[in-house]
Amino acid sequence: MLKVVTHSYICLRSLKKGEMTWYWGLYPQDDNQTRLITRVRMHYRWLRPSILFSLLVEFTDIVMMRKCMLGIKQRAEREAATAPRTVPVPYA
Repeated sequence: MLKVVTHSYICLRSLKKGEMTWYWGLYPQDDNQTRLITRVRMHYRWLRPSILFSLLVEFTDIVMMRKCMLGIKQRAEREAATAPRTVPVPYA
């Protein structure tokens, strides 16, 4: 784990520095909406046999990530619909 900022973002890093990072960020749009952004960055080793697996993951990741993000959206909207209404408190 590289860094976590509560109510803002989390950034994960591979054990070998520079190999891979995975970022999840929350960006408030207004009082009722927040945008969730995720980004994965990988350093490819083109001359290693593992490149085949890396490329497979690269091209299937879009399908998996879409399903993941839609699941998060559904759970967040379900929670918001059943939660009591309160006045939002801005985060510091």
